[in-house]
This record gives sequence, C-alpha cells and structure tokens, in this order.
Amino acid sequence: MLRQFFSGGSLRRNAAEFMLQNAREYGDLNHYRIFGRNIYQLNHPDLIADYFLKDAPKHHRNMVMQSAREVLGHGLLTSEEPLHMRQRRLAQPAFLRERIAAYAEVIGNKTLELTARWKPGTITDLHPEMLELALRIVGKCLFDLDAFDDVTAIASAVDSFMSFMPLSFLPFARQIQRSPIPAMRRLERGKAHLDQLIYRMIAERRADPTDRGDLLSMLLNATEPEGDGSEASGMTDQQLHDECVTVILAGHETTANALSFALHLIAHDPAVQERLHEESTRVLGNRNPVAADYPWLPFATQVFAETMRLYPPVWVTGRTCAVPYTIAGYQIPVGATLLAPQYAVHRDPRFFADPERFDPSRFKPEKKAGLPRYAYFPFAGGSRQCIAEGLAWMEGTLVLAVIARDWRLTPPTGSAPRPAIKPAISLRPSHGTPLLIERRIPSYRGSD
Repeated sequence: MLRQFFSGGSLRRNAAEFMLQNAREYGDLNHYRIFGRNIYQLNHPDLIADYFLKDAPKHHRNMVMQSAREVLGHGLLTSEEPLHMRQRRLAQPAFLRERIAAYAEVIGNKTLELTARWKPGTITDLHPEMLELALRIVGKCLFDLDAFDDVTAIASAVDSFMSFMPLSFLPFARQIQRSPIPAMRRLERGKAHLDQLIYRMIAERRADPTDRGDLLSMLLNATEPEGDGSEASGMTDQQLHDECVTVILAGHETTANALSFALHLIAHDPAVQERLHEESTRVLGNRNPVAADYPWLPFATQVFAETMRLYPPVWVTGRTCAVPYTIAGYQIPVGATLLAPQYAVHRDPRFFADPERFDPSRFKPEKKAGLPRYAYFPFAGGSRQCIAEGLAWMEGTLVLAVIARDWRLTPPTGSAPRPAIKPAISLRPSHGTPLLIERRIPSYRGSD
C-alpha cells in the first residue's frame, strides 16, 4: 500500500535515517513532498528491480546529477541516452578483468607508501588518510600520475565539488550555483584547475599515444563504428575530459569512505580484525599483493561487503520520472523524483537478520546466494551499474588486507561502535575515523 505523508524535520537532520524510518514505518512504497516536489521512495527489491531494469527507459537522471553536469560534464554518471550507452560501450574495455588486474600492484604500493609514514602508538584520523590513498590510487591507475602537486590539485577540486552537491536539491539551485558566494568561487577555481590538468594530459597523450597501461590510454584508444557504416570514431577531448572527471570524483570519494567505515568497524570488533589479520598474513606473507591474491582473500572481501551493506557510499539512487507510468498500481507523475535508498533497504530485517549488527559472514557465497537480487545493491544496477565495480572490490579488499596484516587498530576511549554518518553526495563518517594505530610487524618495502 502506498503511504503518503509530508516530510518533517528529521529529513533536515539526517536524510539517510529519515529514509530508513520511512521504510520501517510506511512500507515498501512511500510518497512525500519536499520543497513542493513529489518524492516516491521504493523500499523493496522487487520494486527496485523494475526501477533499474523494466522501467529504466521512463527515467531521466535526478536533479543532483543534472546539476553535477556543471562540473562533471556529460560523463557516465550524468549523461542521458543514447550518449550514455555509447560512452559506456567505449569505456567498458578499460574496466575488463585483465586490465583491472594490472592495478593490484599499484594498490599495494600506494598503501604501503601511505602507511610507512604512520606513527605507531598514536591516535590518527584515518579518514583523510583513506581519501589521500584512494586519490593516489585513482591518479596512478587513470593517468599514470605520481606528481604530488597534481594529486593535491585534484583533491582540492574534489573537496569543492562535494561541498556544493548538497545544495543541488534546494529550490533555486542553479541561481545559487551561479552566484558569486565564496563556495561557488572555490568550486569554479577547483574546476578550472582540474580542467587544465586533464586537458593538458589529454593533449600530451594525443601527441604520444603509447599505451602506458592506464585507463586514459584505454579511453584514448577506444573506438566504435558509426551507425551509418562510416569509419569508427573514438571520444572527443571533451568526452575524454568528462569521463576522467567522473572516474576521479566517483572512484575516489566512495572507496575512501567505504574503507574508513571498514576500519572503524574492525577496530570495534577484535575477533573480526584478528581473523582478517590471520588471512592476510597467510596469503600475502611479507610481500606486496598481486592480482592473483585477490580470490584468496574471501574474508577481507566479506568485510568490505558487509561494510557497504551498513554504510553504502552510494546511500541512495535517484531518478526523475520522464513519462507517466504506474508503480504497484499507483500513478507516478512526470517530474516526480524516484528514490531507491541503499541505506534503508540494506537494513531490512526481512533480508538481513539483526540488521544493525556487523557480521561479515552474511556474505559467504552460500548466504549471499539466498538474497533477492536488489536486497543488496551498493553499486546500483541495470545499465547504470557502476562500470568500475570490479576495480572498487579489488581495491577495497587489498587495502584492508595490507592494513590488517601490518597494523592493529583500537578505538579510543569513548568511541561508539556505530559511527556517526554524514549523508552528502556520498555517505561519509561525520567525525572522521580516529583510531589508535600500532604496528604488528616490521614494515614491508613495496615493489620497485
């Protein structure tokens, strides 16, 4: 049954918890209004399956992604059909398993470089550390980029973008975006710097198209025959730029947040942390991880999966209704916003017993096989499922394995087992991830 109500103050306090409360109190399909807009919240895997698959042609991108075009351009996150599908076909080879496997050594090296500067016996906020690590990994994998100044410039642009995105849902968002307030000036400066960096690298690669083994090389070489039978074409500089910005912004913040939550959770669960340490030590020994290690780290993968169940970086997926149609017998008007909240659905006791409990064993293969397809969807679904999902899984698993092998994490006195959250464009730990870090074994030297 469709339950209709008007939103209250709880939305302003914490939108993720607001949607969780809606799902628990009002059932599988809710309708409410925010700033005069019709919102339909889908809380059941069957409804979400239709949303991602059968009904996908009836949707546009949501207003947040529409506003994001000012920064992201028309990349995979923001573009509409048919451009989206063409870009996805062109970009897909860059994310094939054999290509992703080449980045395992990068992930291990960058993790060891970062942790080498940690000071044992200190309480350290690991959230900014994970943000820097994820950015350095994506910079190397995407651009073969090691320069600190360039990585810092990217970080500044990302931070400006993330601070702007929550404004996208407000009335007069476009007017705010074009106003000369300090936040918008900072966003424009960050965007200009990032644009300059990316276009410079595209020009350098056009001049010397040698395959450097990174994602940009793959995107530059990707071609597709035109529909009229003419010669195959690739991406323009503008399209390359838009996809690079998308990978940087989507692939850096989300993975870093998931890792930060994972480190918090294992610090509060010594049994899980010790099992993770034992597995990592047994599989990796005293060397840097390689892609062949990934399948032999099932518990690390389960820890990462359970973290994204409880604290999915993409905590809600939104669409805008483009044509009127019905959901479960109810008419959805054009312009309505449709929401599928991972944060709420992942906590549904019908699919996850004792849903607030951190339990990586939920993701043993035999247990995972019994879940409805969209009871768990941290990477969305359908034609817009995250193209870099494979890279995210490998990165999350290997980073956790290296840290758990080398370090013991302990929560400081007074730290709550359940981290406070900040649901912005992605789900962040609102108070960082302060943990006592202690080295378990002598440091390892990464591969040259």
